[in-house]
Order: sequence, then C-alpha cells, then structure tokens
Amino acid sequence: MDVSSLPLTRLYMENLDVRVTAVGYNQVWTDWRELDYTPDYNKFYLICDGEGWLKIGDSEYHPAPGQWFLMPQGVKQSFSYTSGTRFTKYWCHFTARVGERNLFDLLQVPDFIDAKNDGEAARLFRDLFEYRSLSSISAPLLVKSAMLQLIAYYLEHAVAAQPTLSPAALTEPLQQVIAHIQSNYHRNLTIEELAEQAHLHPNYFIRVFKRQFGTSPIQYVNKKRLEETKLLLVTSNLLLSEIGDRVGISDISYLSRLFKASTGFSPTAYRVTFGSR
Repeated sequence: MDVSSLPLTRLYMENLDVRVTAVGYNQVWTDWRELDYTPDYNKFYLICDGEGWLKIGDSEYHPAPGQWFLMPQGVKQSFSYTSGTRFTKYWCHFTARVGERNLFDLLQVPDFIDAKNDGEAARLFRDLFEYRSLSSISAPLLVKSAMLQLIAYYLEHAVAAQPTLSPAALTEPLQQVIAHIQSNYHRNLTIEELAEQAHLHPNYFIRVFKRQFGTSPIQYVNKKRLEETKLLLVTSNLLLSEIGDRVGISDISYLSRLFKASTGFSPTAYRVTFGSR
C-alpha cells in the first residue's frame, strides 16, 4: 500500500461501523441460484467443500474449498449450484460503513483469498456463528468483535495483492485535508483553513467530512494531537507545556482535560505508567 495513503486508510479503520444481518453454515440446496442481482449488504463465503459458480461484477469463478470470497454491497452478482457436489460453506451478510460509505467502496481488495491451510479462518466464522445464537446482554458486542476480526483477517491476508484505496477515495479533495492535518496539526488549524483545502464552504465541509469519515474535523485534529502527546510523554523528558507547544495545544489545562477524557489518565500518570524505566 502506498505509504502516503496510510493516514486516510487508518482513519477509515478507526471509524468503521459493522452490522451483521445473517450468519450460517450449511450445504446449499440444488435450487441455490440467483442471477444479476445487486445486494445492499456485503457477503463473505468461506467454501468448505463442493462445487459451484459465482460472478462478481464482470469476473466469474468456480470456487475451490479453502477459498474465502468477498461479494461487496452495490456490486452486481450471480451464483448458482452446478452439477457436482453442492457447496458447503460458512457465510455471513453484513454492512461495514465509514460514515455513510461502504468500506469496500473505499478500499480495493481482491474478490477472494486462499485460506485452505489455515484453521483460523473457519474458527473465526464458528465464533461469529456461536455468538449470533447467544441471548446474553453481551452478545451484540461479541458479534461485532467477531465480525471485525473476520474483516481484519481478510484485509491482512489480502496484503499480497496490495489492497489500496479506491480511485474514488484517492481523488477526493478530503484526502488533501487529511494530508494537510498530518503536516500541520501542531498549528492552530481552523475549520475555514481545512475547508479551503477541500474547496468547500466551512459548514458544508463539516457535514461532508463527518459523512465520509464518521468523525468531525476537529475531533480528528485533536486525535492526531493526542497521539503525538502520548508518544512524547513516553519517549522524552519534555515538560507538558513544551509538549503542548509541539502538538498545537498551548492551553495546558485544556490539553490535560482532553488527554484524560481520551485515555483515562492524566499526562503525568500516563508518563509514569507507560514511560521507559
């Protein structure tokens, strides 16, 4: 992945919201067939056994056992039983949104990965299946956690295929805003300055930024400042006032309140707890 796109990609990951709508493990029926439909959810298929046919966009596949397929929301798809042994597969339907956009509209990843010799993939699906059937108060949290682990596994194992930001994400003016924040977070950045980078009216810019990333521009700027504050607390002997000057928050009491609200520690306690000894 292009290093210059990493801050934008991390922002998407940090603000990802997932919802699981269906989960299963079964052998498909002989009438398993749907042609040229466009779902409003994403699908994962982990093929365990059998034969069949898939079409994702313009690409056709005859998946083999051990292959894990992603069928993204908003992409025309088809699938069908063939004359051989019917597919047995783990599957799930889910949404994965950053703001108002589907994650897989923002990232370019392959249609499938090979998990043939890795029992971890099947275990992750089993966990999701198990958590989905629970009635405990924590079940929704376990389901979300398991779904995030599935997505993380898929993305990590797609590294060999160099997953990247989609062309649409790369060409949007908001990428320029993220780059500007990364280079200038230590200054007194204003909404007007950031909006100018995107060539948008400030009020409209705030709405567009939040729809795209799931967080406000100022929240993102402060998050970047706090990340740098944490690093300087544990890697230097700088006074908090000096750190504040470096990260763009000269009001030390405000920096302390913001830091504690984010981490649960005062800056001093954080340094004592996590600093080198």
